[in-house]
Amino acid sequence: MKNDKHSKIIPFPNLKERLIDKGMEALKNKHYQEALELFSEAKHMDEDKAEIHLGIALCLMEMGELQEAKRVCKQMLNEDIGHYFTVLQVYLTILIQLKEYEEVQLTIEAVLQENQVPAENAEQFYKLLEFSRKMNESNGEDIELEEEVPELENWMNTSLFMEDPNQQMQYIQSLKDRNLAKHMKTIKTLLEEPEVHPVIKTMALQLLMENEYDKKVTITKFGETLSPVPSKLSDLSDMPFAKKVLNLLDDVLGSENPTLFEAVKELWIRHLYVLFPLVPTPPDAAIWAAALHSTGYGMHGITLGTGEIEALYEVSEYGVREASRKLLEVEELSYFYEREQ
Repeated sequence: MKNDKHSKIIPFPNLKERLIDKGMEALKNKHYQEALELFSEAKHMDEDKAEIHLGIALCLMEMGELQEAKRVCKQMLNEDIGHYFTVLQVYLTILIQLKEYEEVQLTIEAVLQENQVPAENAEQFYKLLEFSRKMNESNGEDIELEEEVPELENWMNTSLFMEDPNQQMQYIQSLKDRNLAKHMKTIKTLLEEPEVHPVIKTMALQLLMENEYDKKVTITKFGETLSPVPSKLSDLSDMPFAKKVLNLLDDVLGSENPTLFEAVKELWIRHLYVLFPLVPTPPDAAIWAAALHSTGYGMHGITLGTGEIEALYEVSEYGVREASRKLLEVEELSYFYEREQ
């Protein structure tokens, strides 16, 4: 009997997942050919995994292989592979690029007849349906796409977009020199959705501040909801409370250990950035100065006697302990702050 060596090859553990992760990273970095090869290799191991099929479709679309990308998406829709409306959004994006507006219209009309469109997608579907009808009536004459379907650039990513902080950050950064009027719906959604990363919310709010947006917006952050007017908010560096905490800290720690003071100052700025526009509670500057002092010592392996820091700032041990706990919790969320700087 002939020995089949290949039949004895055992793939590395989690190889498929590693290929998918690398494919997604390459896709985000716009290395479409590399991503396509990684997804294709993963597909040999799993013919049914939706993430692989969708990754292949996105790569093909970005590479201009629109007919093949369309075929992949149509197969996914017909065989119920993946999240239906996520795949449908990609499929419609491809049809628009192919200028197959009649197919766009027929597809959306069929979906709407079934009355199963999620509420968060309904408005986009109706806008796109109106656009496709206009294109069909105009016999393909050019209509300004962005005017007719606001935020179409995010259409294919709607479902994925709300789950991906990296996409959200890139999106906000891309708006810095653009007219925000057509993007307000997405910005407001980022501010309102409780699951969106708090740093993303800060970035979105500061973008509105820079553009002197003078209407109320609703922001949900750390279980609290408030409705500030961005144009009336102050920069973090101008907050009297923030300055008072640093002044107290400088008086005690700054003269003793200037290097550690600068490190702790950065910790405080990151904390405020993640919280913004919320203000740390309790609003006691001495407690927060003491907590920063204590946390800075702890992070750098410096120990003090029990109650020593509390005595320096004349505050309670419980207050400092609670504030220190909050500092560390928020610090774990601040990694996006460093990337955004």
